[in-house]
Amino acid sequence: MTEVPGGFDVRAFTRTAQGRFSDELDLDLFATQPLTTVDRAQVRFLARVEGASMDHFRDVLMTATHKDARVTAFLVTWAYERQWLADALNAVLAAHGEPAAGESPEGEPRRRLSERRARRGPLWRALGSIRQGEAVVAAHVTLGLVDEWVMAAAYEAVAERAGNSTLTKVLDRITAVRLRHHEFFATEADRRLRESGRAARLTRSALRHAVWPIGALRRAAADRDRFARTVFGGADGRGRAEAIGARVAGLPGLAAVDGSVIRILMTSARPGP
Repeated sequence: MTEVPGGFDVRAFTRTAQGRFSDELDLDLFATQPLTTVDRAQVRFLARVEGASMDHFRDVLMTATHKDARVTAFLVTWAYERQWLADALNAVLAAHGEPAAGESPEGEPRRRLSERRARRGPLWRALGSIRQGEAVVAAHVTLGLVDEWVMAAAYEAVAERAGNSTLTKVLDRITAVRLRHHEFFATEADRRLRESGRAARLTRSALRHAVWPIGALRRAAADRDRFARTVFGGADGRGRAEAIGARVAGLPGLAAVDGSVIRILMTSARPGP
């Protein structure tokens, strides 16, 4: 694995990976200040999304990205850390006497035609990667970066809606763990998009067909609708979507897709077939 001079230190990241920390959380106050049913449902959705990182990792490994040892090493640790983020969220559910997200039933997933491309399986991804080559790595790290922005907005919105100081502390701890994820994706996306016009074109296409957040595609439609309305519904939600679109437009070669990203986020907040 070759480190990039002045870039993110992947070796240090893998050596200092965040393990389980749910036992360190002070959740006793939930006994007297419990979350509402809706807020617990939002926590359960977040736990499912964080816990779905291995599905995304599998899809990425079906492409040429698996040949990049540096990115692969990061993603292994990224997926490991996200499992413990899910564990922390499940601890919040346990404090309310509820089962972990993976132990409770889910409803039917959404079947929008606009998400048909995202639902294609590993075989299609493997065949497509033959044509895409190394340029697909830029798309993957950029999707990771935008997902960091989406999830940061989500944690902020869920905390604001709940208005529960104990939950806010848990989500702040999770956000702190994710800071290094953001740093890696930001440095890699900027570098790779600047190096290749083909990578920028492929990334623009990927962003126009993305489903946010990563890990939401297979979640129940009702849960996705509720979550999206909290994060991207109403005037505040539009502001969050437009802020993410502006950040996308600021990336090399991606100014033309900010509208697509905003439209996907805003559409996700509206129930539909």
